[in-house]
Amino acid sequence: NLGYAGRKGEEEKFLESLKLSLEYCQATGARLLHIMSGFKQDNVSEAEVKETMLKNLKLAIPLLEEKGVTGLLEPINKNSIPNYNMDNYELALQIIKELNHPNLRLQLDIFHLQQIQGNLTKSIEHLLPFAEHIQIAQVPVRGEPDTKGEIDYTYVFDLLKKLEYKGWIGLEYKPTHGTMDGLK
Repeated sequence: NLGYAGRKGEEEKFLESLKLSLEYCQATGARLLHIMSGFKQDNVSEAEVKETMLKNLKLAIPLLEEKGVTGLLEPINKNSIPNYNMDNYELALQIIKELNHPNLRLQLDIFHLQQIQGNLTKSIEHLLPFAEHIQIAQVPVRGEPDTKGEIDYTYVFDLLKKLEYKGWIGLEYKPTHGTMDGLK
């Protein structure tokens, strides 16, 4: 299901999954946790998804806080994962702003951002204050960031530096010629 945070009627599964994930975070020392919202359900509106996520995340925040973990919401584009609940940045921001807690932030994946709404400069400027982690890959085939594609990562990195982003940048790509070659 790719998570349960936004799946109506699966709130118990969400909490069970979250508690297990927090055990893994404790065991590994991880301080960031991608909270996945799951696939869309028939006859469940985006408003109901948002309501479900708000209820689930209100319960999650004390658990995240207790363990020193920040939960991350990541919108995923419809081309990569069709019918995923969290498929736009507006929904993620509404939830983050409404709950307004330091243990709930945005995972800003530039690969998804380009495909969901583009306009990277203005989008990054708008979203970065809510972001705790950034991921990158080249569009359209999720290749290494320095391969040919739609995104000029030299420009993006300069923008992030100008905006004083201090967090981690993760590489989430499909290696063209193997992982080690892709890291050179």
